Amino acid sequence: MEPVNVIGVGMTPFGIFEDSIIELAQNAAIEALTDSGTIESPIDHLIVGAQNPEEFTGQGHLSTLLADYVGVVPAGATRVETGPSSGSSAFESAVALVGAGMADLVLVIGVEKMSQVPRSTASKILARMLSYESEILYGATPTALAALITRRYMHDFGLTRDELSLIPVKAHKNGAKNPLAHFQKEVSVEKVSNSPIIAEPLRLYDCCATSDGAAAVVIASNKAVREHGLSDSAIKVLGIGHGTDYLAVQNRTSLTALNATRVAAKKAFSIAGVEPNKVDVCELHDAFSILELLNMEDIGFVEKGQAITAVKNGTTEVFGAMPVNPTGGLKARGHPTGATGVAQIRDIVLQLRGNAPKGLQIADPQIGLTHNIGGFGNNICVSIFGI
Repeated sequence: MEPVNVIGVGMTPFGIFEDSIIELAQNAAIEALTDSGTIESPIDHLIVGAQNPEEFTGQGHLSTLLADYVGVVPAGATRVETGPSSGSSAFESAVALVGAGMADLVLVIGVEKMSQVPRSTASKILARMLSYESEILYGATPTALAALITRRYMHDFGLTRDELSLIPVKAHKNGAKNPLAHFQKEVSVEKVSNSPIIAEPLRLYDCCATSDGAAAVVIASNKAVREHGLSDSAIKVLGIGHGTDYLAVQNRTSLTALNATRVAAKKAFSIAGVEPNKVDVCELHDAFSILELLNMEDIGFVEKGQAITAVKNGTTEVFGAMPVNPTGGLKARGHPTGATGVAQIRDIVLQLRGNAPKGLQIADPQIGLTHNIGGFGNNICVSIFGI
């Protein structure tokens, strides 16, 4: 594969906004193109990651529409959908195009506008990711399945309610310093542990909100990097992996591990030629508190059952030995599903450039990782970046 680089990034605030899905995508895209210095350059391809804009907003044919509104016609335009990992899958497709020598400049946009429908409707839309025959038919939701996994993890590894609360506490502490985060207010262990029950044992602060927002990145071949004089600021794509698992949770080998993460991470590390202990900073998909612990273990940062020890020891704090979700993660930064994977990439690029928000910048990071879940743990992308 030819070398692939990220040369520009952009992102809107995440939250609840009046802006349309088109306006959100435009704003992120223009920022990324401006950041890359390619605002006047021909783009070879646009790839859009969005989970379900038809049902959330009534807007279809999104890739072609955005090619027009962003101003990249006659570039090729494609939409990619893998549930909440749509943004990372769109990025993977762009990497494949550049890596295969089929494109020199590709714009990737991840976007979702979820507030246009009531929260109850949004929950029903999201629940369609699950198995109808095995889960939806019996009233299962993503939150209910996350609660099932949490209870099993507590049983197997002795995790307590207050220990689990440390995950959203850290997320909100970081989110309070992130000017684009949906939630910018700190919370205490007591507030998390005593917040309303959503699905026992998960409480309100264990679950991410539905958000509006968009993020974009420009990726380029080495040739394009040289032509635009961006050799000093380009961030290298070292590796990318993608894995799936059985749709219904009942058919999987474990309730306390996501095998698709293990598969994706193994592929990404193999391509990158690095080990997990070489990663300096990561953004992991923490739509529910328990997932941050599972992800750390499945990627290989810690041994099985030991993730909470790393959290309690401060290892995963911004200035710890292995910073996890310094932007606040999905829990505090927000989770407009199609945008999340691209937002994670944008945030890691800023870290590697040394341009993260004040109080969130890791000291001299060399390698960063992103992890993005689609479905309920059954369509997962892991990407590794370096300077």
